[in-house]
Amino acid sequence: MNNSHIRYEALHPLVEEVLEKLSERIGVNTLFFALNDSYSNFVVKAINHERQLIEEGSTHVFQQVLCKLVVDETDGKVSINELLHDPLTVNHPVTIALGNGSFLGVAIRNAENEKIGTLCAFDDRPFDFKEQDVALVERYADIISKSINVETYVIKDALTDVYNERYMNRLISSVTIHPAFLMVLNLDRFHTINATHGYRVGNEVLRKIAERLKYLPLPNHVVGRMDGNEFVILAELEQEQDFEQDAKTFADLIMGAIEKPIVGITDQPIQVTASSGVSLLTGDMTNRQTQIYAAEALMQQVKHEGKRRTSFVNPDRSVEQHPFASVLEVELSHAMERGQFELYYQWIVDAKQEHFVAVEALLRWNHPVLGFVSPSDFIPIAEKMKIFPDIGRFTICQAIQDQRRLEAAFGRKISVAVNLSANQFESEKLFSELIRLSEESYFPKERLILEIREEVLQTRRRFAINRLEQLRHAGYRLTVDHFGSHYASLNSLLRLPVQAVKLDPIFTRRLVQNQLEQSMIRSVHSLTSVLNIALVIQEVETASQLQQIQLLNEQLYVQGYEVHHPQPIEQLLIEDVVRGRSEV
Repeated sequence: MNNSHIRYEALHPLVEEVLEKLSERIGVNTLFFALNDSYSNFVVKAINHERQLIEEGSTHVFQQVLCKLVVDETDGKVSINELLHDPLTVNHPVTIALGNGSFLGVAIRNAENEKIGTLCAFDDRPFDFKEQDVALVERYADIISKSINVETYVIKDALTDVYNERYMNRLISSVTIHPAFLMVLNLDRFHTINATHGYRVGNEVLRKIAERLKYLPLPNHVVGRMDGNEFVILAELEQEQDFEQDAKTFADLIMGAIEKPIVGITDQPIQVTASSGVSLLTGDMTNRQTQIYAAEALMQQVKHEGKRRTSFVNPDRSVEQHPFASVLEVELSHAMERGQFELYYQWIVDAKQEHFVAVEALLRWNHPVLGFVSPSDFIPIAEKMKIFPDIGRFTICQAIQDQRRLEAAFGRKISVAVNLSANQFESEKLFSELIRLSEESYFPKERLILEIREEVLQTRRRFAINRLEQLRHAGYRLTVDHFGSHYASLNSLLRLPVQAVKLDPIFTRRLVQNQLEQSMIRSVHSLTSVLNIALVIQEVETASQLQQIQLLNEQLYVQGYEVHHPQPIEQLLIEDVVRGRSEV
């Protein structure tokens, strides 16, 4: 069997939607998507109407299928209205079996532009494929190809071929079915390897370690490289009470694999050790960030206390809690009534023209003693205290008021983006309020952009898409934030009724040093362009990053300190801003 179908398994939901859309427009009996190599043709997805001509999940000899004709063609495209009347197919095994029929196929290409599959329309009767039918299949084949190109960069670390930081972060955050073992480890004194042997050897050591971790005999485990010489291992536990016993066993296996001398890279074996922290992930999503923080904090503690050790979480240890959690809880309960919340605004700028196209509202908590408290610190606590709906309502209402002031001051239409948390997005009360507001004649809903983080699309996918469609129908503009942090959004992108996506900031942070990140941005842009969706590069904080984005010479939008520092509304109104005319 062709193993490439496993590699692209995450594409299945997208392909299913593609076939459904094609079936609405082209009246053939069968539509299917196949992956192939020089030996076999694997039917990933298929839709049959009156007769089952293609069986989903079946494998066929590549030399005997019509898909081979598509791969053999230079332009990767074949359209045949009658198999019996075309020299390519008159004596073909498929024609001999069917008697007659029709076939339209377009090649699917990977990131290296290799033809790895086909998107096809097929029937056992003649069918008059029109020019628009061919163009339609070509368009959707292009979407699938671009999705494959993006997926190459989205989930894998380019150096080690284990999962990357953005994918692991989302994977860890979405573990809900089984309790899980979580280890965060950092290779000890790794800088000495680079200093002694050079970065080439250091990179090879990272590859060897990643390969060892990837093939450990742990239950349903995944490995990710977070950054530099830090790795994360996630493994399934049958039940929570197994943690105490299994965690020690898992940790011993992992550390044994790391500490085995690495030979064949230099003249002498290289010895590596690691410091690690281990936490128990449970299905309690309200405590998930605390559980993740525990593993990271324990690893850092081991590093400071002498390295080469594993520290296991203890539920009674204060290290599991945010160091200021108790203080923040007390102060948060009074912050709203004391007027300590305010909005800062940051322009979103056209990368080519360098004029603003929209502005994002950013929530700030300005405490008289603690100063500005980071949203990443107080929002999880506010949600746990169940007071975040009130804070979110304040954000939206204030942004609406400020949007009117901005339009009056600048003499033009200005769109304001507001972030919705997962809880806000799923809130029936807030949803009803947004729908009610959209029906008010004075309310400029078309200039209120609602930003939904990508992880919202990972769970309750149908619910999420249905809600987005209702908000879009009500007149709101929609953006997916932190796009590319998880493959779920690629699966849904064809159906998402959004006008823009914001790329995950990790791509920006590595843009100047890493050619692959530039390729990633090009790939995502080519995909979003086909779907008529704007692409925003966020957290652009250096002149070098902005220059690299501009050198891509694509229609991109940027946001970050390099183009504009967030400002309170009063400061924004008096800034000397270059005024633009277009909108995202």
